[in-house]
Formats: sequence, structure tokens, C-alpha cells
Amino acid sequence: MGLAMVINNDPIELVRIATMTSFAFKTKTLMALVGLLALGTTAVGAVACAPVPDSGATSGDAIESPEMPPSGENLGQADDLLTPEVRETILQTVAADVDRPVSELRVAATETATWNGCMGLYEPNQACTMIAIPGLRLVVTDGDRSWVYHAREDGQNAVQNPTASGSQNGLIPDFIPPQPNENPNETPDEYVFRSLVSGGLAGRQQAITLFSDGRLVETEGATVVSESQVTPEQLAAFQQVLEDQRFPNLDQVRYITDAAFADYPTVQLSTGYSRTEYIDLALDNTPTALQAVVEAWDNLVAEAQ
Repeated sequence: MGLAMVINNDPIELVRIATMTSFAFKTKTLMALVGLLALGTTAVGAVACAPVPDSGATSGDAIESPEMPPSGENLGQADDLLTPEVRETILQTVAADVDRPVSELRVAATETATWNGCMGLYEPNQACTMIAIPGLRLVVTDGDRSWVYHAREDGQNAVQNPTASGSQNGLIPDFIPPQPNENPNETPDEYVFRSLVSGGLAGRQQAITLFSDGRLVETEGATVVSESQVTPEQLAAFQQVLEDQRFPNLDQVRYITDAAFADYPTVQLSTGYSRTEYIDLALDNTPTALQAVVEAWDNLVAEAQ
């Protein structure tokens, strides 16, 4: 009735009210669009936390297991990252898996990570959902053998990383600290595999890199020492070893002893998306998957020379 009175008594007031109504409608519409855009930005940011290769998939899509499991974000001592409740949850799960009393187990290393739907575990031809799960990567040991686990940040859904687990005779792995990209102009797909020996008294870096075209290039620092060629069959066979041994599951894990800190050389093995480190003095005590990759790599290099 109020609007009818305005219409009857003052046409100019009708125009003013209509204008205000239109403006209010547009303002609400604009605010709704802004809210949707903000929500979309948050969702995209969450998915971006999981560093997987670009597959063109969107959040919630199923993709094959990534070649690069999501890497750790913050490296720290177990006491810094675990509450007593989370620690107990993890140890109970591991104790049941490896048939050890909880009292014999301890969490030796922890880092935060962001997992996909497969909890960061690579399996050939396995579909994983592109979601960002805040989680933990952990090393649990009984002092002799050690196991690597992936879990949610509350300790739930803990699953063993069988590829990275199984080091023995007191070789307790930990995680590779964050490092700057040494080759910022190199894209991940430019090489298939690389071994990098560093440290030692001389402090030199010696690298052997296998490229996708079969070139095998040995360098010392920035100097090319030698270059050879492997056959397509040799290249395919080595790539099959990497897949059979689930090399991406070794990502960010290192197997070194105190000798590495006493100027004994360490070896880093990497693909474009994954890397692991070990000290050859302790190679026999590392997981069998790592030993198999090292053997296949050494054979390939020897055959090409």
C-alpha cells in the first residue's frame, strides 16, 4: 500500500525508489559473485598445495598415480610436530603392521606433507583423486629396522610406504632438507635420471645424467667430462626398473650415517619429480627397491662406456 501511495502522489519518488531497488539488486548480485570467486580461489589454492604433474585434471578428478608424490613442506624433529595423541595413534598402527610392541617403537623423524587421494603412494596405473590432504611423513624404528609411513595430520589413516621401508642394522632414514633448485632453467621432463655424488674431502660434485634421447652425460661441476649414448632398448629397460621398484615412493627420503657428516661422499638419485639420497657405505642396509635401482643404474652406465 505504501508504494501505491507514492505512485499516486509523487511520480518522481517512484523513479527514485525504482532506481534504488535496481541498485540494491545489482549490489547483492555483485557481492554473490565476489563470494563465489573467493571460494573458487580458496579451492584452487588447496589443490595447488599438492605438487603433482600437470595432468589437466581438476579438483576431484581421478588421475593416474603421480610420478612425484607430494613433497614435505616443513622438516622437523618428531617432538616438534607430534602431539602425544598423534604419536600414540601412529605407534599403535605401526605396531599392528610390523608385529612389534608399542614399547619397542619410536618416531625418529617427521615432516608435514600434503597428500593426494592415494596418500602420496605411487602405484603404476593407479587412479588417484586430486585432493589436498594435510598430512605427515614419518619414520618409525625399533632401533634395528625402520619403516616410513604416510598419515593424515591427526595420525589417522596411516599407511606404510613399502618402497621406502625396510632399512636395517640400525640405518634409520630421515628426510632431505629443502634445497634450492640448482638448475632453475631445467624443466623436470628434460632428463630421465641423474646420479649426483657430492661431499668428500675435495668437496666436488660429479653428476651422470640420462636424457630422454638416450644421451648419458657425465659432468664435474659445470664441465662435461664425457658423453655416451644408450640404445632405446636400454633406456626403456631402465625406465621399467624405475617403475617396477616404485622409485617415486623414495622421494625426499635419505639413508645416510654419521660418515656422511665426516666428509664422506653421499649420492643423490633423482628423476624430474623425485629424489632420494644414500651413502654407499650403508647401501646394503637400505631398502631392496633402492638397491635394485642402484644396481640397474650402475649396469647401464657401465654398458654405455
